[in-house]
Formats: sequence, C-alpha cells, structure tokens
Amino acid sequence: MNSRERVLTTINHQEPDRVPVGEWGIDHDHVSKILGKHTYWRNRKDTTLALWQNRRDEVVEGMKEDCCKLVDALDYDIITVELVPPKSHHVTDAPRLIKEGTWMDSKGNVYRYAPSNDSISLVQSGPGAPEFKEELDDEDIQNAWDAIHNFDESRFELIDYIADKYAGKKAILCRSIDVYGHLMAPFHGTYEEQMMLTLLAPEEIKRMQDVCVAYNHLIIEHCQKKGVDIVMQGQDFGMNIGTIMSPDSIRDLYVPVMKRTNDDAAAHGLATFYHCCGNIWDIMDDFVGAGYQGYQSIQESAGMDSVRVKQMYGDKLTLWTGIQCETLIQGTPAEVDREVNHHLETLMPGGGFIFGSTNSVQYGAKTENYLQALDILRKNGVYR
Repeated sequence: MNSRERVLTTINHQEPDRVPVGEWGIDHDHVSKILGKHTYWRNRKDTTLALWQNRRDEVVEGMKEDCCKLVDALDYDIITVELVPPKSHHVTDAPRLIKEGTWMDSKGNVYRYAPSNDSISLVQSGPGAPEFKEELDDEDIQNAWDAIHNFDESRFELIDYIADKYAGKKAILCRSIDVYGHLMAPFHGTYEEQMMLTLLAPEEIKRMQDVCVAYNHLIIEHCQKKGVDIVMQGQDFGMNIGTIMSPDSIRDLYVPVMKRTNDDAAAHGLATFYHCCGNIWDIMDDFVGAGYQGYQSIQESAGMDSVRVKQMYGDKLTLWTGIQCETLIQGTPAEVDREVNHHLETLMPGGGFIFGSTNSVQYGAKTENYLQALDILRKNGVYR
C-alpha cells in the first residue's frame, strides 16, 4: 500500500496497513534542523524580507526543493502545499528598518517582528490605507470578480511542482481553500471591525458569497486537473471557551459557502478537510453537514477531546491529530510517549485517523519531541 492509498483508505473509514502521517504545517526551525540547512519553508520572517527585496523566485525554488526533502526525510504520506506569490510580484516601496525589529514604508505602514512565531506583521496602517467599510458598492463587487478573472496561474507553481513529482504516490493536499478571506477582504479594516460586521451588516457580507465560491472553484478545478487529492480550508472559528462569534452567524454567513465549496470539490472527486482551532462543539454538526470529511486541529486544551470527537463523529470525519502543540512545546519524553500511545489506542480502530500535531509543529517547539512522536507512531501505529 503506497502513501496515497493509505490516506484514501483511512478517509473511507477502513483500516490501512498503518496510520498515515503528515502535517498541516511544520515551521522552519524544525525543518532546518531536520534538513541541516536554511529554509524558506514556513519561514515567515525570512520570506517577508526576501519578498520585500524582490527575491520571489529564490523563495519559491527553495520551498519546492525543501518540501521534497522534508517529505522524503520524514516519509510523510500527506504533502501539504499552497498558493505562492505570483511571478509578477514586485515591491517598489520596500519598508525600511527604522529601529530594531520595526520597519516603515513611505505610506506610513508600520511592520514589527514578533518573536513568538518569528514573523513580521503589519501593526499600524498609514494614513493612505483603505478605510473600513460597512457597505460595499458595485465597484467593490466587480473588483473582486475581476481579481478572479485575472488570477495569475504562476501562484500554482508549488502545487504543480509537487503534483508532477508525487501525484499517485503521495496524498497531495492543497490548503488554499478560503471560506473567510474572500468574504471579508473588501471591507478592509481590522479583524475586530470585521467581526462587528457579522452583527451590523450580515447582508453585506452575503453579497460576497458568490464571489467566494467562484474563487474556490478556480482552486478546486486546477487541483483536480493536477491530481491533488484533498482540498482544505483553514479558519479559526473557535477560542478556548466557545466559538469566536455567534454560532448562528457562522451558520448564516460562512456555512453556506463551505457547503457549496465542498459540493464543488466532491463533484471534482476531491476530499474536503478543515482546520479550525478552539472549542467548536456548537458548530460541529454544521461542519459535518457542510460536507467536510476531515478535521484537523483538535485542540484538547480548549475542550475538544479527541476520544469524544471519535465517538460522536468518527464514522463521518477523519481525525487528523495525535500530539498536542503544548506537548511538543513543553512535554517530557514520558509525556510524549504516553500521549501518542493513548491516541493510537483510541483513534486507530476502524480507520479515519491521520497522525500529526493538533495544529502545527510550531516555531519554538522541541524538535526532539516531534521526532520521538514519529518514532512511536512508526513502531505502534501498525494495523494487525
């Protein structure tokens, strides 16, 4: 049984030869240790700096090479890929360093380094930034449609490269399905302001639903042609105590887009997964009803007990879990051993289980904890 067959078997809730393994994300510090070299793979800071310097091709070529090396080194069954910046990428107004860890461009936009995840993010918009809107005009809608019609297919470069190399052998997953960003981006503003829109202007958000579905159709259609097996959306609708907004708002605004997008993917023969952190018990039935086949990022620290999820939804959802982020960050070898074996014992029966971290192998976690988890998986994750 090859890797692709192994993954598809477990998605069909049958037992493969062994538990398949892969990651939604593994950050660059771990990749560098495993490969023994600098990498742009999930290297947020260095990628941002390189793109500011118009070194896009260097970044993408590095990602292509290191993705293959990582997959081969860890014998992943699933390869997770995504869209990359287009070949036309060009920065004419690169932010300049104004003090240690802080940059500003000529428009007054301020960017700051965050050591917690080794990233550079916009922290203050300049006076020329687009203003937050509570209502869209026809031009906003048309611009969104135009962006789809003018989509630069060089953004598929990583997906195409990996598909050409591994299609039919490994399960290829595209994590670029977007059920949130295309609905909310035309409104601009902060995340908090956009959250308020779900209460103040839900009908305005709904005006973007057709555009969002069309955008995802473009991704789905290309993935199907290239031999991608799984398409996945990632949006955190949960926090530690419940959903980040009203479950009714999620059902009204986002679930219809999920359902239409998943139906489209199914019509193209693609499996559909979602990544969602936090406590989402209140919308689990909605996610299942929207047609998702796999659930990744089962955050037990927020109350999403993996065994209970298996008991309630194990016949409908493939669970992608196995080692909690907190354990990777601060766990002892004994805790890693105990947690991995617990998940193997409780989640393996009947298939429907892919091994990986509950979110991602995050920057600053202990690489040795992750490699130990994989060793335990290889030893005990075999179906008898």
